[in-house]
Amino acid sequence: MAAQPAGSTIPRTADVVIVGAGAAGAVLAARLAAAGAGTVLLVEAGPDYRSADTPAAVRGTDVSRALAVRALRWPGLRARLTGDQPLRPYVCGRGAGGSSAINGQLAVRGPAADFRAWVDAGLPDWGWPEVLPAFAGLERDPDFGDRPGHGSSGPVTISRAAADRRGPLSAAFAAAAKAAGHPEHPDLNAAGSTGLSPTAWHRRDGTRVSSNDSHLEPARHEPRLHVAGDHTVSRVLFSAGRVRGVELITGSGRELVSAPAVVLCAGAVHSPAILMRSGVGPPEQLGALGIEVVAGLPGVGAVLSDHPAILLELRLTDAAAARARETESGCFLVRLRSGPQAGPADDIQLLPLDRTVGPAAAGLLVSLMRPVSVGSLRLGGADPAADPVLDLGLLTERADLDRLAAAVRHAADLLAGPALRGTIASAPALPDGDLGRWLRENCRPQYHPSGTCRMGPPDDPATVVDQEGRVLGVDGLWVADASVLPLPCGAPPYLTTVMLAERLAAAVRRRLGQGR
Repeated sequence: MAAQPAGSTIPRTADVVIVGAGAAGAVLAARLAAAGAGTVLLVEAGPDYRSADTPAAVRGTDVSRALAVRALRWPGLRARLTGDQPLRPYVCGRGAGGSSAINGQLAVRGPAADFRAWVDAGLPDWGWPEVLPAFAGLERDPDFGDRPGHGSSGPVTISRAAADRRGPLSAAFAAAAKAAGHPEHPDLNAAGSTGLSPTAWHRRDGTRVSSNDSHLEPARHEPRLHVAGDHTVSRVLFSAGRVRGVELITGSGRELVSAPAVVLCAGAVHSPAILMRSGVGPPEQLGALGIEVVAGLPGVGAVLSDHPAILLELRLTDAAAARARETESGCFLVRLRSGPQAGPADDIQLLPLDRTVGPAAAGLLVSLMRPVSVGSLRLGGADPAADPVLDLGLLTERADLDRLAAAVRHAADLLAGPALRGTIASAPALPDGDLGRWLRENCRPQYHPSGTCRMGPPDDPATVVDQEGRVLGVDGLWVADASVLPLPCGAPPYLTTVMLAERLAAAVRRRLGQGR
């Protein structure tokens, strides 16, 4: 991997420090630098690199190769998924682009129902009419960009696999879904697209478009933007409840950067960890670690959500396996309602994977996109080198277990249909006994953490930030990433995180212009 770009010398003072160069931080850095917000320092714990120097394994469309680049992951991070599983490695991006550099690349908007729920949760500025322009503005969609509610000139390229590039499992699964009565929609980001749609990705010309490519690279020419890779923010520094800078850990020791404004974009795992190390969080936890309390916010780390999923492993026929190696994987998506009409809409997602890792080498990923079970995050210690402790609490609530069980049964029925003959050698067999226990033992996260610094009304004890991302109880500090989501995103969260960052960048810019 190329060395950190020239021009990344760390200034001793800055007008605003942004922590994390991932899906949100790249947006904030680009927008604030372009708006003339003064000296902007973007600090990233992992490696920084120019878009042209992106490692080949990350640039391509094979997510298993991207996930194998250990330099772009937090190496020691682990999580307890359920009470029936031991601690397991938890994938979290690290480096320019963050998780957008190694994720599954799905470009799916959070649906309108999400934002109606946000309004019901006391966030009137985040309704669907308010967020739709930002979703449209970030898109560069050559297929639907000229349609109402879409965009054709934004920074994030949206693409779909051409018909002749769709993998054999994808094609056969789509036929099975149609035969089962799932309605077809060419654009899964259009209103009312429940059913079968071609998968949309954040890719351009067959290569990944991370936030490093879409937002940070075009902004690197800004003279007052400084990007510092391989620097960890140990804590935010305060004086009388107001931000005065950050403490960094570098290869040569600790450094202080003075700044009146700090925006945390380190993600739903590390933004709350930085807050707690800085004295902002649950007082009893901080006191037990000897951390002085600056602002007692019990909601920090208290509500950790992820999307639980089951991979139904498949073995392709020899002919299908040969074809799968030459085509794209995961080219269709089915979204459906797991329960009665009164239940959550589009709470289940089915994604055929023509290529996976392991002896089965293919599979169908069944995901619960609107879970109600939550877990928690706490500090592993006051030392910044200690990884946060994650307990995801997947499938804790019976409703989640029942909905995922119903979805897995439906998925197994689809795979057993005639449309898959000649593509898969055999359909997966579900356990004869306790399906619920099997789900708890075999479910996996989608690595979509959220909710650990929840946005909400100030009278809610779980609230950490207000509608503009400002941390309660202190001045000059924002959080602007997926950790502020008040509810789990009903879709893969990348586009929602970019949209959120675009809107919060405007809010931060306004506040900085007002001197706060």
